[in-house]
Amino acid sequence: MIATIILSILIFGSASYVIYSRIKTGKTCDDCKTSCPVKTQQSK
Repeated sequence: MIATIILSILIFGSASYVIYSRIKTGKTCDDCKTSCPVKTQQSK
């Protein structure tokens, strides 16, 4: 039971890290290649 919980935390944690690192590739908002709400607010 506990091994299943630990394994699921490791799997979902590593998947979240990979997705986050793919989205946040640059150091600033201008380097980011996705359209985030922060960039749309700054351009107004």
